Amino acid sequence: MSIKIQHDDDHTVETLDEVAMTFMALMTHRLNTSLRENGISSSERRQEICAQFMFNQAYELDAGWFQDENVRYFPKLCFLERAKPTEDENLGAVKVVHIPSEASSWHEYAHGVVSDYFECGESLDPPVRTGSYDQENV
Repeated sequence: MSIKIQHDDDHTVETLDEVAMTFMALMTHRLNTSLRENGISSSERRQEICAQFMFNQAYELDAGWFQDENVRYFPKLCFLERAKPTEDENLGAVKVVHIPSEASSWHEYAHGVVSDYFECGESLDPPVRTGSYDQENV
């Protein structure tokens, strides 16, 4: 099966920015849950931590790099579409790879995503369906 690559400015702006904001909201929810479970009871404090973390993480994905030996690596978050797994697979084959272009500027959305999450009562609104392998989380 051939893999389709989606990597251009129009696709980033029209599709991936929205996908990235959903992913940021999901990561905010998971970080907030971990903070609460580890004794940070103040919603305001958790929101500050989530906003700082999400901004810094998004900035790294937009423009950051690290060097290993003589190679400079730029981390980039991509999203995959997969085929349904066959009986002997845990994950189906990759069908489409969505790679953001240089038009991505996700750090600009981070504070808004976190604010929206906390304004919605610390819940994902609308709800986000998630899963692992071929199983949906409940």
